[in-house]
Amino acid sequence: MSSGENRGSIESMRWDLDALRKHVEQMFGQGQRRIAANCIRSVIDRRSFSRLHYHEAMRTIASKIDGRPDYEVMAAMLGAYDKDTGSFEDARFTAYANIMACVHNMRAVSDNLVHLVYFATGMNLDKATRVEERRISWNKIKDKLGAQEVRNDLDALHSHADFKYLVALDNHCKHRGIVDIGFSVSAVEDTYGMRINAFSYEGAEYPQRWVRPLLALEYHRQETQIMLTGNHLNDYVAGLCHPNMS
Repeated sequence: MSSGENRGSIESMRWDLDALRKHVEQMFGQGQRRIAANCIRSVIDRRSFSRLHYHEAMRTIASKIDGRPDYEVMAAMLGAYDKDTGSFEDARFTAYANIMACVHNMRAVSDNLVHLVYFATGMNLDKATRVEERRISWNKIKDKLGAQEVRNDLDALHSHADFKYLVALDNHCKHRGIVDIGFSVSAVEDTYGMRINAFSYEGAEYPQRWVRPLLALEYHRQETQIMLTGNHLNDYVAGLCHPNMS
């Protein structure tokens, strides 16, 4: 995640949100536009929340180890320099809390995007496609969704191994217990940083994962899929409004 990204990053990547709102209202009315507009804002805000929490986690840990040679990192982790820089454990806990918040928002943005697709295409207005509101999810709506390109984009978003990992991690933390995230030094991998502990969920085993590469790569992958989904959604809803357009 680039620290230069701002809150309007989704709009700046040419997803015409005003056009989507306009076409939803034109096709389905003001009430439907209001619902879709809230979903849009939620997608944008969750992306911003993810960036904010990720960068705060990285900044907090960096404040304890930046500028130190590698051989001092282990000592810093054990609190050797706490009198100079403040408690390393407090910094780790702050980073841990921000990473958990980042994970939750990176998982939840897909739910908001699915709701946006559901309401922007008017699925709730048709008995053939309507789903009980508390049960709206990708698995529940995908077979009823008429927009094939949007369906392909959302399938790609949900089917990636790293996204499935975040879903399992988030579900474990919400329902069973929070998976610990600590600061680790690995002589084998010649690296150090925040690392998510191994865990098991629904019969699957998930190994330890380094936070930085996991979240940075998945964030950018999601950005691509959100842009594709958004633009194909715009095209589909515009086509509903103007069915004779080539």
